[in-house]
Amino acid sequence: MSGTNAADPGARALSELRWLLLSPPLLSAAAGGGAGIQAFSPGERKAIEQWLDGLSQDTTPLLSQLEASRPAHGGALRLGRRAERLLEFFLRHGPTHRLVAANLPLRQATSPGDDRTTRGEIDFLLEDAQGTGWHWELAVKFFLCTARGPSAMTGQFVGPDRVEMLSAKLHKLFTRQLAHAAPPPHDRRTWKPAAYTRGWMFYRHGDPVPQCAELAAHHGRGWWIAREQAQDLPPGSYRLVLRAHWMEAAPPGDDLERNALLACIDRQWASPPPRGARRWPSAQMVWHVPSGERGFIVPPGWDQSA
Repeated sequence: MSGTNAADPGARALSELRWLLLSPPLLSAAAGGGAGIQAFSPGERKAIEQWLDGLSQDTTPLLSQLEASRPAHGGALRLGRRAERLLEFFLRHGPTHRLVAANLPLRQATSPGDDRTTRGEIDFLLEDAQGTGWHWELAVKFFLCTARGPSAMTGQFVGPDRVEMLSAKLHKLFTRQLAHAAPPPHDRRTWKPAAYTRGWMFYRHGDPVPQCAELAAHHGRGWWIAREQAQDLPPGSYRLVLRAHWMEAAPPGDDLERNALLACIDRQWASPPPRGARRWPSAQMVWHVPSGERGFIVPPGWDQSA
């Protein structure tokens, strides 16, 4: 049995947009230093929920935006870029904010002549209903916590392929991306910086969740478990969740019993790495259908990797 969103791109896009707008922020104010952490007010959330309900009647405009953003080679948008385009659609058409600029390139001269190079970009400049100008940088992240004990540091949260750490992402987000000044003509006014963060943190299966001051109290949580201990997972149907579907509330896929799921993952790890993989084998996200919980199964030696 497979999920219905795989055959309904409109339902998939709407599910992702709903999660991106209404799931809790990932970070707490302690992470931001001088920059803020974006969070919608109760009134804004109510307006957004009503707008999403209306959008469900016709997702054609949403799908048109995503289709127009597809890469020139015709492949699918990577997860981070897809999230950017979903948020841009909300800022263009939603009920609470007004988009001023998206993916605004920042350029600097490389010589006394006219040659210029891009040194980065600003994700979004926008206004809220009160006319306040905002600079949002979007970060959608999924990290596994390797800490043991009652507390965790941001350097102990790592990506499924162990290439990225939360500490490095926070440094880049708050000391570089949100520190950028808007270029002309947008430099004529003040833009308040805020990190728009969504995602999940995954903790050791069966252990108490350690506390991290930089994470929001109600951030999305899941579990992770080593392949060697995966027989300890509860029985029932599971789905292997491809990266492209990590933002969906009910990811599509074949329903597999635990042992069939593990055999499927073993075969995948034994195969050549997929296109774009930075380190292989990588931890694989799974969804426990009866409970709705999601987690990662990590390959042998993952927890001891540098």
